[in-house]
Amino acid sequence: MKIVMAAVECAPFVKVGGLADVIGALPKELVKLGHEVAVMLPKYSLIPEKYEEDFELIGEVEIFFKHETKTCSIFEYQLDGVRYFFLGNDGYYNRDRVYWHTDDAERYAFFSRAVLAIMQKLELAPDILHVHDWHAAMLPFLVREDPQYQTLSENLKTMVTIHNLQYQGPYSREMFLSSFEMDERYFDEGTVEWNGKFNMLKTGILYADRVTTVSPTYRDEILTEQYGEKLHPLLQEKQADLIGILNGIDTAAYNPATDLLIEREYDHTSIEEKAANKRAIQEKFELPERGDIPMLTMVSRLSSQKGIDVLMETLPDVLEKEELQFVLLGSGEEKNEQFFRDLAINYPEKVAIYLGFDEALAHLLYAGADIFLMPSHFEPCGLSQLISLRYGTVPVANKTGGLKDTIEEYDENRRAGTGFLSDFAQGESFIAALQRALALYQKTEHWGAIKQNGMTGDYSWAHSAKEYAKEYERLVRG
Repeated sequence: MKIVMAAVECAPFVKVGGLADVIGALPKELVKLGHEVAVMLPKYSLIPEKYEEDFELIGEVEIFFKHETKTCSIFEYQLDGVRYFFLGNDGYYNRDRVYWHTDDAERYAFFSRAVLAIMQKLELAPDILHVHDWHAAMLPFLVREDPQYQTLSENLKTMVTIHNLQYQGPYSREMFLSSFEMDERYFDEGTVEWNGKFNMLKTGILYADRVTTVSPTYRDEILTEQYGEKLHPLLQEKQADLIGILNGIDTAAYNPATDLLIEREYDHTSIEEKAANKRAIQEKFELPERGDIPMLTMVSRLSSQKGIDVLMETLPDVLEKEELQFVLLGSGEEKNEQFFRDLAINYPEKVAIYLGFDEALAHLLYAGADIFLMPSHFEPCGLSQLISLRYGTVPVANKTGGLKDTIEEYDENRRAGTGFLSDFAQGESFIAALQRALALYQKTEHWGAIKQNGMTGDYSWAHSAKEYAKEYERLVRG
């Protein structure tokens, strides 16, 4: 089949979060299955020169947009059998960051029209148009409702993947009219409106032939009022076309046996070499070099979703009572950053923080830590727990979304399982799960078993790509 994907970030070109990892990994797995895949992305000025210097300018399209003609350059780059098309317009994409601009609605409206214009110009004629998250979610609507794209819509099937339902692209009625330039009846009749706002993701869910999300449990959760972010009534109506497919990770990029970003490579047969990475972390942050105490870590956005409030309640007490170290890599809300700054000041021999993001440091933390913390209130899939497992770092997490689907509670009798889970929905505390992990850390035979169990699991995209391919085939067959 011929598949076109549209998204606004993609590893290794530009990455803000897990969406980039998905778009960087899924297409090449689909290519391995024999499909033709093209990925449409904005051409950001943030893309590293080592990639951009090999981009080939293959043409341009003129798009009548906001009452004037705008030019969009088309650059092509091929990697792992995937054709990447970068859509260039400096006015929209020559920025110092990917998101959170005041004209984001306009930027993504232009991107959506550029995707369709380029599909027409290059005569790509895909069987499937697969768009990701709210930024690209208006594409199924435009394909169906805008007459200029009628030639695309005859046999084209569309899929929207929800990576995080919390982000929906809500804007005003005026923003819809000015940025998408479609008839006002689409808002007034409720087609693109939800709870009084123009809502991009809602529109995509309504118009897509299939809606997917990134884990089976999250699929079920978002049908409820608790997790549905006020879109659950629509999702319940569409649930026959709503499926959950678990994300994987790029097992070439995240492989402790070949990872050049860590201090020392290792695999499940040489797991004792993991200790060298722990020492490297301690040296970097000037923590006491102790191999006998557990090192906890977290690589995360410091947002409410990620359960920072849970750590605020539990970490000070744990640090006071337990012999351990905690190292954080992340950034987010100022009050959350300040909490960790204060923690590092109060416990200088136990706590170290790096506010921001550093890819090499992230790899080192996955490799060197003993325990990875994920007290998320909800987690559509989560990639950090999968990376941690692959690196022999034991996850302690809340039992929600993809965390529930990928972490099995360790059973001492069977020596089976890969981590430790709390269940906030059942009133279980995160600290109880953490205490179970800390108790087993000193039991060498069990700690060795749980690390082995994690490292020998399959977290690749191979299975998930087959599931996506099956859904594509079902759509094409009708």
